[in-house]
Amino acid sequence: MVMDDKTPDSHGGDSSVPNGNTPNAPQQPTDGTAANPSNQAYTEGQTYAQNAYGQAPGQPAAASAAPTPPYGQGDPNASAPQQPYGQGTGQGGFPQPGAYGGQGGGSFPPSSPRPPADPKKKKKIILFSAIAAGLVLLLIIAIVVINMVNKNQYGPEATVKSYLTAISQGKASTANKLVDPGVKKDAAALLSDDVLKESKALMKNPKVVDVSTRGDSADVEISYSIDGTAYDGVVQLSKDGKQGVFFDKWTIDKPLLASVYVYTNEGEMVSVNGTDVNFGKKYELLAYPAAYEIGAPESSFFEAEAQTFVAATGSKASYDSIDLELKPTEELNAAVQEKVNEYLDTCATQTVPDPENCNLRSLYYFDFSGEPTFSYKVDKYPVVTVDESGAYFTAKEGKVTGTATGELAYPGGQGTFIYPWEDWAINGSIVIDGDEITIEDLY
Repeated sequence: MVMDDKTPDSHGGDSSVPNGNTPNAPQQPTDGTAANPSNQAYTEGQTYAQNAYGQAPGQPAAASAAPTPPYGQGDPNASAPQQPYGQGTGQGGFPQPGAYGGQGGGSFPPSSPRPPADPKKKKKIILFSAIAAGLVLLLIIAIVVINMVNKNQYGPEATVKSYLTAISQGKASTANKLVDPGVKKDAAALLSDDVLKESKALMKNPKVVDVSTRGDSADVEISYSIDGTAYDGVVQLSKDGKQGVFFDKWTIDKPLLASVYVYTNEGEMVSVNGTDVNFGKKYELLAYPAAYEIGAPESSFFEAEAQTFVAATGSKASYDSIDLELKPTEELNAAVQEKVNEYLDTCATQTVPDPENCNLRSLYYFDFSGEPTFSYKVDKYPVVTVDESGAYFTAKEGKVTGTATGELAYPGGQGTFIYPWEDWAINGSIVIDGDEITIEDLY
C-alpha cells in the first residue's frame, strides 16, 4: 500500500512512524533545523511532559496552553529546577506522576482511615469512668462528713459540752466517769448525785466561748451562770488516740471543781444540801460548780442558820468560807439533864464522906472522932445548862441532904449529924455520838 506523504502534521509532531523508529524517538524537522540545539531540547522536554502527564506523543495539547521550553527559553545551559522536599522524581529530574497528590507513588501516601470504635468497649469505658468519678465523689463526701462528725461530736468542744451538761443536770456520777476527780473517797463527799442534785442553784446556760487547739492539746474557754451570776473558766484537754477508727478521742486533763470551805464550832460534821458530810480537819472539800446550802448536821441536838456557798471557777469565783455556828437545842439540854440526874442518883447511893466527883464535901471531922457512915438524899436536882458550843454543861441550884452516923467527938458515944447542900452544883463535858450522849470530866 502506498502511503501519502502529504498527510498533515498533528500538533506537536508527525503522527507517522517513519523509518521504523519508536514513537518516543525525537522527530527530525523537515525545515532544516535539526542541527539547532534549542529546538532539540524543546522537543525532548515536550516528549517527556507528554509521557509524564498521560499525553501520548503527537496528541495535541490543550488549545489554550502554548508550549514553552522547560529550561528557560530553550537555553541549553539552564540548570534543572530544584525538587520540592518529599517530591518523587522521574527521569531527567522531573516529578513523577502522582507526586502532587494524584495517582502514583508520592513521598507521603495518604493514611488509611481508622476503623470505627467498638460500641461495647465504648460503653465499658464510659461505665468505668462514671464509677471512678462516683467513687471519688463518695470519698470526698465521706471525708467531709467524717471531719464534720469528728468536730461536732468528738472534738474538744463536744467533749466539754457533754461534761458541762452532766454537771448542769446534777449528774455528778456521769461527770465523774467523764473525768476522774482525782480525790479519795472521803474527800469526794460532795461529788455525788445526792448532794449535787439538791443544790439550791445548779449551773445554768453552760456555753463554749472559744476553742484553741495546738497539736494534741486544746484549751476550751467556757461560761455559765449560777443563781444569776455569770462565771467563766478554762478546760484543758489532750488527744488520746482514736475511737471508732476514724474519730479523735479527747480527754479532759483536769476536772472542773471548786473548793468549799466550812468552819464549825462543834466537831467536823455539817449538812450540805441535806446530807451529813465530814469536812475533816482541813475544813475543805471539792465540789462541782453550784450553790450549796450549808447547815447543821441531821440531829435533834444542834441547830444553825443555813448559809449558801457558791462553788464556782474563774475571775468571779469567791474564796470566802462559811463559819457555821451550831447551837444546842432544848433536846440536847434535856438529854444532858437526864444524864446528870442519873449520875447524881449514883452519888446518892454512896455511904462514904466526900464521894469522888460528886461535889459532896462536908466538915464531918469536926463532929466525929472517926469516919462516919453517910447516907444521901437528893431533894432537888441541879438545873443543867449546855453552853453555846454544845460541848460543856453546868448544873446548879440543886439540893441534897446527907446523914452521918458515927463516934461523936464530943461528948463521945454514937451520934448523928445532918449535912445539907443547898446549892448543889456539878460541871462536865458532853460527848455526842450520833443519838447517844455521855457526860465526862465531872467536878
